[in-house]
Amino acid sequence: MKRAVQSPLRVPRSTRGRGHRVLRWQRKWRDRGVSSAPSFILCLSRWLAATVALGFPLAGLALDPPHSGSQQCASCHIAHNAPGGTLTTVAGNANLCISCHSPGGRASGFPFASSDQALPAPGLPPGVAASGTSHRWDSGPAGHAVFLGGATTPSTGTVEPHGAFTGHYAKTYTITIATAGNVGTATFDWTATSPSGGTGSNLLTGASVPLDEGVSVAFVDGTNLSFQVNDAWHLHVRTDLQLTTNATLLAQMTNGQMTCSTCHEPHSQAKTPFDPTAPGYPGPELGYGRHFQRLDNDTDQMCLECHAPRNVASALAGSHPVGLLVPTNAHFKRPVSLPLDKTEDKMRCSTCHRVHFSPADDGTLLRMTNQVALCSDCHTLADTTTPALHFSRTIGVLWPGGQYGSTFPAITNTARRGACGNCHQAHGWPDAASPTNDFPTLLVNREENLCYTCHDGSPATFDLKTNFTKTYRHPVELTGRHVAGEAGDPFSYGATNRHAECSDCHNVHALGADGSVPVAPLASARLKGVNRVSVTNLGAGNNLSFTFRPASDPTPVKEHELCFLCHSSWTTQPAGQSDLAAKFNTLNTSFHPVEAAGKNTNINPNAFVNGWSATNTMYCTDCHGSDDPTIRGPHGSQFPALLKKSYPTNLVSRPMSSSELCFDCHRYDTYANNAADPVVKAYSRFGGSDGHGFHVGSRRYPCYTCHDSHGAPSQTHNIVTGRTPGIVFWTEFPTSGNCSTSTTGCHENGAFQSYLISYPR
Repeated sequence: MKRAVQSPLRVPRSTRGRGHRVLRWQRKWRDRGVSSAPSFILCLSRWLAATVALGFPLAGLALDPPHSGSQQCASCHIAHNAPGGTLTTVAGNANLCISCHSPGGRASGFPFASSDQALPAPGLPPGVAASGTSHRWDSGPAGHAVFLGGATTPSTGTVEPHGAFTGHYAKTYTITIATAGNVGTATFDWTATSPSGGTGSNLLTGASVPLDEGVSVAFVDGTNLSFQVNDAWHLHVRTDLQLTTNATLLAQMTNGQMTCSTCHEPHSQAKTPFDPTAPGYPGPELGYGRHFQRLDNDTDQMCLECHAPRNVASALAGSHPVGLLVPTNAHFKRPVSLPLDKTEDKMRCSTCHRVHFSPADDGTLLRMTNQVALCSDCHTLADTTTPALHFSRTIGVLWPGGQYGSTFPAITNTARRGACGNCHQAHGWPDAASPTNDFPTLLVNREENLCYTCHDGSPATFDLKTNFTKTYRHPVELTGRHVAGEAGDPFSYGATNRHAECSDCHNVHALGADGSVPVAPLASARLKGVNRVSVTNLGAGNNLSFTFRPASDPTPVKEHELCFLCHSSWTTQPAGQSDLAAKFNTLNTSFHPVEAAGKNTNINPNAFVNGWSATNTMYCTDCHGSDDPTIRGPHGSQFPALLKKSYPTNLVSRPMSSSELCFDCHRYDTYANNAADPVVKAYSRFGGSDGHGFHVGSRRYPCYTCHDSHGAPSQTHNIVTGRTPGIVFWTEFPTSGNCSTSTTGCHENGAFQSYLISYPR
């Protein structure tokens, strides 16, 4: 005969609240008509009730669904001869959890395998790929060891990491047995991955053997000969980890390493998770979907117990800030796909990372596989609509490895091409020159060295780095001059802080490729999204009004507006430098057609070459740029004033060559060759036997003698006065003009000289 179920033990009223789940659980057995509960369950229920009666708290031993019911208890617990140290059916906390959380198990909807654990790069040795979709459940501040084998007869001993890694670079130690034996007789060697590296040899195994950077290892004997020659272990360590100081979490750690139960209380869902979609907790009967948190984690409290070094409010501290409200401005927006915490509506670690079952399988535990999409859910800097050239999944940046002061290793996973992580590391990267400090702005290198890494001829096609070693170049190598937030401040570009860093002219988050050749003054797509200064001309010369336009300004960029940041009176210019906004002023009497087409639009088209005409507008970079014709832009040149070709300004009488800069647009035979056909020379309004061909070709006075290459506020034809030799003054009439030179000038005794216009204006 089956024995009747006994009535529940009496529980004092003062403790019934803590034991109500135990009593209700017992009643379920009785109400289901089961005459006898399984003996272990019956014993456990009596023990629980008695413990409550004695006043011990049982919040951690509640039975919330789906871990409720007799079958769930029996799945994990056994009363006698249990292989697990806490009366569990399986030895090892993680093994116990995986016994159900596996394909075909009771919790097959949420399966785990040891290989799911995060193994992120960098810091991995050759041949080991980054992997994993879940937070580790076998690691701690001293990392985790992986047995590699190597000997014919595998070692039975084990290696345990201890301490707390204090290094600045994640790395992997390789521990190899050199002499066979048990603890105290076997010896080992070790090496570690770069950049911090490290080696040790012929070290005696023991209970606490230091390696370096705060890490030691304990060798534990197995059976027979514990350690065999050539057997090896990998010990993977990560940065910015510390041992929790919370007693509740510490109690669930083994030898300083976490287990599943460190973060999860398998019996109760009462603690609040981060998950903004998790339901409330009205009681154990309705506790589904709250992740069995051991502590409240609604603002990532548990995450920050171990990852406290990354609990920073500013990127200046070397890590992406957390615990902040996401601002809404030109640079940031409220995320659409990423969750903020439901308690304070702030960005947390769990906004970007998913502790288990992350879509990213590279150990980063990111909530999206597309890193650009993840970052741009909050950051508006990246143009993902066009998209920007650097973010292209086919031709975008793929970090080739640091070469100019950075130790950040190459990214070889082509799936990460165009990802933000090629140039930025969300948790910082140490400056090799001072590893206790990270590179600014969470970059993997500093300023121009970051750009040089790709733009030195490989992998980018053109070698811009070499251009910046030429005699005349834009001043990019001025550390610390360019700073975030300088936009709109004229003094940031003038006086002692003048600079032209790569990021002053190029917005790497927005620049693109030109689908078609742009037409001046509209800039190339490579200048998209830059700070600039537009000008309103109120009168000739420097009668100007400036408007600063930030990178976020949606109006199309005009190339000269970018140049005006430094080369106009908007800022403080060096002594002797021209105000080019005043020179190109369209209210001047004459000017080179940079801001708009020139005033003399009926010049004979045959006076031009290379497709130019009197109605064209031009770029500053049509004259100023690399002397290497394959490279666009004013990066570096052998010629003064950063010109593409020679244009001497020394006022020395000399013959001009057809290869000089002016003749990229103006026909050489028309303006500088007195032996040319008279018809060709007559294409110039100052043609004929004593015109341009005579002055430049025979008298050998170069263009610079009489003309200002940028503009002339009060003179026609960009004529300049006051140079020696040169023109003292110039008077223009409808069909002719007079000029006078100094006594050491072109005309003898400073006499007036008249010329006749060869065709009407």
